[in-house]
Amino acid sequence: MILFYIKEALRIFRKSYFATIITISITTIAVILSTISLFLLFSVNNLSDQIKRSIEINVYLDDALPSSQIDLIQNNIKNNSSVLSVKFVNKDEAVKKFLEETGQNFRTVLDQNPLPNSLIVRFKPQPLNAQNIEQFTEQFKKIRGVTDVVYDYKTVLRILNLLKSFEFIIYFLSITLILLSIYLVFSNNKIQIYGSRNLYVTMKLVGAQIKTMKIPIILNGVLIGLIASLICVIFFNFILILLTKIYINVKFINQIQLFNFLIPVIGISLGFCGSFISSFKISKILDKS
Repeated sequence: MILFYIKEALRIFRKSYFATIITISITTIAVILSTISLFLLFSVNNLSDQIKRSIEINVYLDDALPSSQIDLIQNNIKNNSSVLSVKFVNKDEAVKKFLEETGQNFRTVLDQNPLPNSLIVRFKPQPLNAQNIEQFTEQFKKIRGVTDVVYDYKTVLRILNLLKSFEFIIYFLSITLILLSIYLVFSNNKIQIYGSRNLYVTMKLVGAQIKTMKIPIILNGVLIGLIASLICVIFFNFILILLTKIYINVKFINQIQLFNFLIPVIGISLGFCGSFISSFKISKILDKS
């Protein structure tokens, strides 16, 4: 009987190939936006804080500064209430870090180490934003003995601000696409049910139960949800791994685990809801026959 259910579900899946592709596509987009919505709802603040804590400003120091002056600058920056930590990196450590990040050894070309001593400054997540981090940068540049201040996280902060700004739009699109996805699964299965009404009438005459006829319809919807979920899992894992490669200090392990759990639940739920609702059409067809 299980084999019959699977064969019948696959038959329904193949019979309307184009409509099924459209349904899978819409369901995939619905799952993506639904996952992003739930992620924003429950995790955006934690992710925002995690990313902000990983932001580093490199404060480069004059090579002629004595250690006492370096300590003074370090303590001066530490006293800022918005600063989380300050780490001193000497010239030798800077070389090791450069080799780890680039794999290039400039010592084969240069006799002297051109990298300066520096301080790596991290900030408390609140109220860090694109505006006040610029203020901190300018403030640190004015410290005597500081030659330059560099950071490259403008894009990250802007993305965080955009996510905050577009939360409502994402929620609205998610709800719209969820309803559309359920409706498409429902419509696709309804068309298949009406196209096979003679088969269902025959099955009723030979004593088949209505629930036996409904199960392949529901399995078809679940199959659509599973395929959409698989596409979404690949998409999200690729994006998060790419972000991890770009921003070495940011780890997305928890987010990957969250997405890998949420996506199949959402995808299967959407497919199940649409197919479960459409399965009631079988009862209406048999009542009329």
